Amino acid sequence: VCLFPAVTLRRRIFRTMKLHLLYYLLPLLVWQTCSIKKIAPVTDTQPEQSIKDTVHFSSQIQPILVKNCSPCHFTGGKMYEKLPFDKDTTFLNHHEAILKRIKNEEENAMLKSFVLQNRNGLPESKPH
Repeated sequence: VCLFPAVTLRRRIFRTMKLHLLYYLLPLLVWQTCSIKKIAPVTDTQPEQSIKDTVHFSSQIQPILVKNCSPCHFTGGKMYEKLPFDKDTTFLNHHEAILKRIKNEEENAMLKSFVLQNRNGLPESKPH
């Protein structure tokens, strides 16, 4: 015989509440978690580009840089000796800062595709 029936009653109620949580909410949480759609991770890997999709520095990238970065980063400009943008290696080495400054979305996309195309470095056969 318990001397404190109110304490025993509280314990029984608490135990019942825990069982309800276990039996009703746990399956609901498992069902909710399983029903969430899995989103594929975003990677920068792209299918191999064909020759037609290849971005060329001299014909496609350099005109964008001339338009946005002249006269400072080209021959005769005050920044040309430090960062000559007529060289593809300069662009690839500093592409993050350059991409922040190019506001046109189409031009920015072209620059990004050139960077991705050359993410393993420039081809050895290409003069730098």
